[in-house]
Amino acid sequence: MKVAFGISLGSSVGFLGGADTPKFMELVKMADGYGATAVGTYDSAFLGGDAYVRAMLMALAAPRAAIGLRPSNPLTREPQVMASFLASLDSLTGGRAFLDIASGDSAVFNIGYPAASRARIEDYVTCVRDLLARGEATYQGRPQRVRWAAQAVRPRVPISICAEGPKMLHLGGRVGDGVIAGTGLLPEVVRDTIARVHAGAHEAGRAPGDVDIWFTARSSLHEDRERAIDNVKASVSSILNHAMRFGLDDKHVPDDLRAKIQDYVDGYELYDHVLHSGRNPRRMADLGLTDYAIDRWALAGAPRDWIARIEQLAERGATKLWVGVSGADLEAQRHYLKVMGEEIMPRFVG
Repeated sequence: MKVAFGISLGSSVGFLGGADTPKFMELVKMADGYGATAVGTYDSAFLGGDAYVRAMLMALAAPRAAIGLRPSNPLTREPQVMASFLASLDSLTGGRAFLDIASGDSAVFNIGYPAASRARIEDYVTCVRDLLARGEATYQGRPQRVRWAAQAVRPRVPISICAEGPKMLHLGGRVGDGVIAGTGLLPEVVRDTIARVHAGAHEAGRAPGDVDIWFTARSSLHEDRERAIDNVKASVSSILNHAMRFGLDDKHVPDDLRAKIQDYVDGYELYDHVLHSGRNPRRMADLGLTDYAIDRWALAGAPRDWIARIEQLAERGATKLWVGVSGADLEAQRHYLKVMGEEIMPRFVG
């Protein structure tokens, strides 16, 4: 079965120095050459260097794949600034820019803001689209203008909604060009996710096929399966919190784990977000939640484990996957991207 891959880069890079830049751009070229549908990079000033810088380098390096931010949020990037960035990125790539938008996590909470509401996300998406299409819009009741709209490569750049709960899934189906689902990879979760997105599309008079549904897999690749599983624990500890922080209802949480998950969310340490040696993975283990989180969200193991898991996910209906590249530095990432591109992706791409 064919599977589309989006590849996330930059999570372990921090600040790119002069010697790092060609290595980072080589990763982008490799991902593009292996057949990735899209290549994205995170947008959180808390975690590392500026996303716009990485995205520009990616745009210059990739001749084919879509390039964009995944995700950004409505609070740290004003819509006029984002529209200008997307138009610039679209110009550099000849019409291959994209944006994934979320409510905000480490980038937002670490400057004292709450997460964006669904209404604000919708307002933001509408504003960015209107600025790109006609140069005028409103946002939070404020007028917005740009004078370059007629020069934009495309009047509409794809914007996908990152969703982990039922209401955001519905919003994504209603207004998004796509939905990036962080709901998990279990069979019942995949089915429910697709159904809720389609319901949102139906409410807006759209065909289900109008909305691309991508599933986020917290990924770790290593020749030693147990090492890969250990390496993914920090990542799943973050999404366990992120996916459950606004409530557990209608999220297919087993009854015997509800109290433990709520306890975990209540005590989540944001400063240790996705930190392997941090307190969150330890608390997740102490509460007996590690195996559940890995089973629900992870794509981890040796190449044969990845292939078996991806085949399983495709049978469930998850045929578009966002994955990360393993490795603590650019050289290690090059190695594991090569493994991914030569041993795993050819089974599903082409």
